[in-house]
Amino acid sequence: MRGPWWYEEPACAEVGSDFWFPDKAEDSREIQMAKRLCHSCTHKQECLEWGINNEMFGIWGGLTSKERQRIRVKRKRQSA
Repeated sequence: MRGPWWYEEPACAEVGSDFWFPDKAEDSREIQMAKRLCHSCTHKQECLEWGINNEMFGIWGGLTSKERQRIRVKRKRQSA
């Protein structure tokens, strides 16, 4: 799995890094804006897998840390 820094022209490259690590609640305007940008990116699925496997904070592949945690738990249950 390649890291996000190797993606060719990702949508997130146009925005500063603070944008992807909001302090607000899950339904904040900033998070919704970030998710919309992620959904337009050709690297969305690859970025999401990276986030699930490697990142505890921020928005990766259009999902927040809580949303990715739910996927981790679900996958762990399925593999048990």
